[in-house]
Amino acid sequence: MTEPLLDLSTSSLKALSASLRSGPLSLGLATSVLQQIAGERSQVVKHCLEIFLAAGMSTQHIAMVVDALVESRERSIDPSRILELVLSGPDVPGVPTSDTSATMHSLIQEARVEILMVGYAVHNAKPLFSPLAKRMTGEGGIRVLFCLDISRKHGDTSLDSEIVGRFAEEFGTKHWPWRPLPELYYDPRSLTQKAEHHSSLHAKCVVVDRQVALVTSANFTEAAQQRNIEAGLLVRHAPIAERIASYFEALRVSGQLVKVHWKEH
Repeated sequence: MTEPLLDLSTSSLKALSASLRSGPLSLGLATSVLQQIAGERSQVVKHCLEIFLAAGMSTQHIAMVVDALVESRERSIDPSRILELVLSGPDVPGVPTSDTSATMHSLIQEARVEILMVGYAVHNAKPLFSPLAKRMTGEGGIRVLFCLDISRKHGDTSLDSEIVGRFAEEFGTKHWPWRPLPELYYDPRSLTQKAEHHSSLHAKCVVVDRQVALVTSANFTEAAQQRNIEAGLLVRHAPIAERIASYFEALRVSGQLVKVHWKEH
């Protein structure tokens, strides 16, 4: 019903509201006035307003509807202000690309309270994690949480605890040889030997202070950060970042993601 109004510019909507409230249109739907406000859309706008009047609305009521449309439009978020594509890989003419690694480092430096790192694969990650370790141990150190996939290789009949222990040992020597170690969580379903129950923690994202989120195809690997063709979206919109962080927090609190208990060396 309001589609003809939605097609009008914001300035035209404001003019329409003012005229309906206390101008010429408050006395009747004059075609000449509507033409000045809506131009070639004047007839469909007039028909829309006639429907409102026939339903028992006054011009004051219609003006309130128009004002609500204006307010909603002005409060809407410009995607270009909160979304940024992070495309990395070989350059092609006419298509700008970004450096996934540089974006990750920038987010690490931006963090003030907490950074959540969610990933599937970790390989040669020491260069990526080094600045994160410095932020964790520096003045006003930030909280660092990892949610990573710890899976059972085909044919491995080891106990779940042994697989987790080996992963933790490798993570704490190859990828994070600093102390203290961050919080690390995993999905225990990835360790089941029953194929019908197996699941992977396959998400890849970084959330900073529950304010900014990078959702990406890139793993925490040297290849993904430097050479692979990867696509991601950097979202500077707190409600979305908060929703992602809250989801993983709920998984941790409910025990669906299990905390790794580091061995003292």
